[in-house]
Amino acid sequence: MGMLSSGDNLSAISKTVGGDSSAVKSALGMGIPAILGSMANNASKPGGLDMLKGMMSKADAANPTGDMAAMLSGGGSAGGSDMLSGLLGGQLAPIQNAIAKKTGLPASAIGQVLAMIVPMIMAKVSKMFTSQKMDDKGLTAFLGDQSKMAMQSSPDMADIMKQITGGAGEKTGFLAKLKALFK
Repeated sequence: MGMLSSGDNLSAISKTVGGDSSAVKSALGMGIPAILGSMANNASKPGGLDMLKGMMSKADAANPTGDMAAMLSGGGSAGGSDMLSGLLGGQLAPIQNAIAKKTGLPASAIGQVLAMIVPMIMAKVSKMFTSQKMDDKGLTAFLGDQSKMAMQSSPDMADIMKQITGGAGEKTGFLAKLKALFK
């Protein structure tokens, strides 16, 4: 997923949201683990995997070639806001606000960044799912592994989870699962 936070892709995202590229890169470094964590969490819930597969199918249909530049410039991220709301639900605003506080970008810009990258992440995971001929258990395990690696690479996301959960926080749900990755 590093291709989102470098080169032309980073420039395109920064230009679209009107943000400094280093702040946008930082937002991506925190947003990608949050999205992957949410995907892993949803995959483990009843009906969640079907929801994710539906989102992945929509992301593929919107950009069958997987061309990130086209997604960024041509409206290929349409539906990203709906996907983001479906993934994060009530945790979207706290995560968005915490990333905004860390990066200095407005919360609305963080929302735009996250909405832009969700379809790209969905499309990338979908391509891996189909090319590796994974079954549902394989996809769930893959998402868990990807989420854990992404979370461990983002100390800022760990800080955000502490802010949102108040250090102790909830014992179940998405935030608890994200927080557990850092223990």
